[in-house]
Amino acid sequence: MYKLYIQLNVGIYQHTNPLELPTALVSRLAGGSLSGLEVELLMKLQYEFPLTPTPLLDVAESLGLRFDAVSGVLRKLVDVGIVKRIGFYYNYKSQGHVATLVAFSCRDSYEGVARILAEDPLVTHNFLRDHPVYNVWAVVKRGSREELLRYIDLVAREGGASGWVALFSRRTFKLSVKFDLKEGISRSGPYSAVVEDPPRPEDLGINPMIPRLVRSLELVERPYSMVASKVGLSEDEIVGLVKEMLDKGILADPGAALEGRSLGFTENAMVVMEGDDDWRLCECATELPYSTHVVLREPYPPGSWTHNCYFMIHATSRSKIEGVLGDVKRRCKPRSIMPIYSLADLKPGVVR
Repeated sequence: MYKLYIQLNVGIYQHTNPLELPTALVSRLAGGSLSGLEVELLMKLQYEFPLTPTPLLDVAESLGLRFDAVSGVLRKLVDVGIVKRIGFYYNYKSQGHVATLVAFSCRDSYEGVARILAEDPLVTHNFLRDHPVYNVWAVVKRGSREELLRYIDLVAREGGASGWVALFSRRTFKLSVKFDLKEGISRSGPYSAVVEDPPRPEDLGINPMIPRLVRSLELVERPYSMVASKVGLSEDEIVGLVKEMLDKGILADPGAALEGRSLGFTENAMVVMEGDDDWRLCECATELPYSTHVVLREPYPPGSWTHNCYFMIHATSRSKIEGVLGDVKRRCKPRSIMPIYSLADLKPGVVR
């Protein structure tokens, strides 16, 4: 076995598997693009994440690589923020939270609202968008709807917003934020369906520490061993509970969560639609492979917003998104459709 060292601007990659060597490591860390190995690895971790006690080892073996070579690449990708976590999404409803998408009308002076939201750990998304009235869009979580509305009003007053609208979820159809690194557009994963009223882990007799601990797994051969030791169960028992929580909707979207912008996915559109049957529109949007969220929303104050079917799409170019929108118009036939593009991520790097 021989070693190849490549000096990059953030350190040294050490490659010890000759199967890696035919694909030169032209990493984005050195200002280029992902190598073929990195693309295959990240695609496997997004779309084919094994629900076994040794998921990373299984992925390495499926690629014909040694585990230490794969874990070394992954650690570098974590260090530079490409990989945000490898694990599971923990449904906020199973944690006792209520969430809403809220849009603030801030005109050119959005910094006050953005600063308040950036400091709040229960704000998981915060984007500057190109809507002509509402330009700051955030997802906020609290213990109740009433608490959310009080908080939103406080943010608007203290941040200098001239108005706001809260878009509560009537039904979440889909949630799976994954990036097709070969096609340059988002594509949801195999666990994208959302259980509408998931139980809490305690309702199933599951220790609530477990879903928190598996949100972000260690980059080791047996990542569930630490979880098992903390709660007094075996690794196989932990994996069995993970599968149960996926089935019940407590957990979702297993695998790698990536920072899309760092991978060239610089465009994202929040697409909102209006029609005679918003439920049908959302069902149609759910069938699109490229939609990463699909939510039927209910505005507050009532009647303040009419485009209540919502979905997200991410891509490496706006033209790719526009192509999908043409397909949506043909297939779903909304009365009105409006893409609201992101201009800036006001809270980047959040692990959701």
